[in-house]
Amino acid sequence: MYEGSVSAAVAVEAPSDESVLELVKGALAINGVAAVPTVLAALAERGPNVADPLMRVVFDEIIAAIVRAFDADPLSPDAYAAFAGIPADYAGVLYDLTLQAIFGDAPPSPAGLTVKGVLCLTGLLTAAGAHERAAMLLSEINHPEQHFAIRHAAWIARCRAADCSTAIDLWWNTPLPAAETIEEAEEAIRQSPLAVDRHRACVRLRLEAGEGEAAIDALCTALALPLVEADKRALAGELATVTAVLMARGEHALIERQRTLWAVALCPQVAAEAAIRLRAGAFPFLHPDQSDAIAKLLLQTRSETGYPMVGGKPHLDTVWLEITNHCNQKCTFCPDMFREEPRTWLPLEQVKALLDDLAANCSVGAVQLNAYGEPLLHPNIAEILAYIREQQLPFPAVFTTHGMTLVDKKLAQLSHNYPSGIAVSLHNDSQHSYEMTRSAKIGDYETMVTRITALIRQMVHERAPSHLRLYQMVSNTNVDMRVDEQTRTAFPDTPARMIAHVRKWEAIAAEIAANAPPEVRVEALVNTDAAIAHAFTDAFHHDRNHLPILRWIDAQGAPQVAFVSARTIDSYANLLFEYDPRWQVSRSVVNRETCNFTATPSLAIFATGKLGICCLDLNSTATFGSLSDYASIADALKSPEALRIFAELSNGVAASRGCQTCLGGAERLCGKNGEELPRPTRPAGHFRDGI
Repeated sequence: MYEGSVSAAVAVEAPSDESVLELVKGALAINGVAAVPTVLAALAERGPNVADPLMRVVFDEIIAAIVRAFDADPLSPDAYAAFAGIPADYAGVLYDLTLQAIFGDAPPSPAGLTVKGVLCLTGLLTAAGAHERAAMLLSEINHPEQHFAIRHAAWIARCRAADCSTAIDLWWNTPLPAAETIEEAEEAIRQSPLAVDRHRACVRLRLEAGEGEAAIDALCTALALPLVEADKRALAGELATVTAVLMARGEHALIERQRTLWAVALCPQVAAEAAIRLRAGAFPFLHPDQSDAIAKLLLQTRSETGYPMVGGKPHLDTVWLEITNHCNQKCTFCPDMFREEPRTWLPLEQVKALLDDLAANCSVGAVQLNAYGEPLLHPNIAEILAYIREQQLPFPAVFTTHGMTLVDKKLAQLSHNYPSGIAVSLHNDSQHSYEMTRSAKIGDYETMVTRITALIRQMVHERAPSHLRLYQMVSNTNVDMRVDEQTRTAFPDTPARMIAHVRKWEAIAAEIAANAPPEVRVEALVNTDAAIAHAFTDAFHHDRNHLPILRWIDAQGAPQVAFVSARTIDSYANLLFEYDPRWQVSRSVVNRETCNFTATPSLAIFATGKLGICCLDLNSTATFGSLSDYASIADALKSPEALRIFAELSNGVAASRGCQTCLGGAERLCGKNGEELPRPTRPAGHFRDGI
């Protein structure tokens, strides 16, 4: 009915380039990068012609829109949707223009790219069908501060190359009722830590959220649960999918890390089923060679050991050879008073055999001749030290003493019979401090100072080939404030108090140096106030910032030092909460914290013969057997039982009472009846209470 309403003589005028450009800018301003496919479709007749002035400006506007999208969100779904809608020939032109805008006339280099530049270029390469070039570019980039965006780009590129979905939830091979949120999944695990399906839900949610590392952390925790493998077989699907996605995202290092390999090694059947799925081509976004490489890695974990092999021998950073668990002190900051196991010591011949075994069959960093016990109470300490010296062992041997056993008889046993190093638990700086933390049954503060001074003087006069460490507890801002106030204030609690304490020992060192025989080359040392204050404020569980007070040249011509090392009182006192009736320890199998002794592999040979990896495990609750269970120490270290300990603790799984106390963290301690208590004035169980 409208055929004649417009005169045929009237020509429809084409819009000008200026008006088209305004429309393009308006669309991009309103809809952002999501408008790019529509804009290009509307200008299809103009083609990807950079010689066309209009198209050149349009291309610049599109590039700017992509950059803005990644500025706002490095994982921008709209940007990746736009890449999917850009025709290949247009994408190639946009890539060239982006490259020119970034580098100009300079030769392109991955080192000159920002994260946004990488995301733009790889997205355009993928849109252009140049998948291999995109993968190559991503492999050459390392932006750790925003690696998640680059890994996401790698995932998109892989899936686009394989023409498959980028939705991770489509790659799970079995249905699973999932929690709505990660928080709900983690709460479900807290309620039922051994329920494997709850761990599976957490793994899936983490991976779908793009949290690759958190996903494999959750998976490793599930694999390390103290369950029979049959109860963990359902994890095979998660293991296959998580490792495949991580490989596609360029996060294969997470698969190869030690804690992952240990966890997988605990479950060989789970690993075998995951390998079958990988090799069956279940993940088209991976090249078959990549799938096979992951499968091989999973299957090779069967040969994993907890302790690393060095020169064909299991390596130990530190061996705590507890020659005796006897201790004649009862210190308020040490849980030894709550020992449940019988007091005993390792016989001399067994100590010798253990040292020989360690020297011949293990790679050892150092041997410490005690854990909680006082080594100078061993009835054969002189013979043990003489044997160590005579055998010229390939590792240093040291011990720690509380200092009150340094009577004349023990000094005579140490004379010309020193280990590589001696540490003394000095800690107290006054008689009041001593009374607050130690038993008066075997002496007082001045007696302790006199005995330690006698040791230092003897070592200097005899030019001992041994260093001397004075351990000093401090109460700084790093201290766990739940440690009772009396214990906290018994030790230096201000820089000024620490300075005064160190000055006292510097004066003692100066007197020893001044009265040393002329043939002894000895020098007293003085620390600055700033150095002492820093050692105080920076002190934590591990001693550092040593404060030297005396230096001498030993009989072999090597320099030796006596020094003070500060550490916080909760290095041990935090373990007292397990025994304090005013506190409840809410134990959990699954913990956020992991055990540092799995990163620096150590061995505790307890006086009872039990084997563990931690010197602080007072009652040997986390062990992998006893000496009598194995033909040699090396066999014990390579055993499945040792592997289990490493797999569990490196992934926050605490199956033992001692580990649950240590890894639980502050949130695991609460007042009785669910009510938080004020800071305790002193924990129960002190020697003053009759213990």
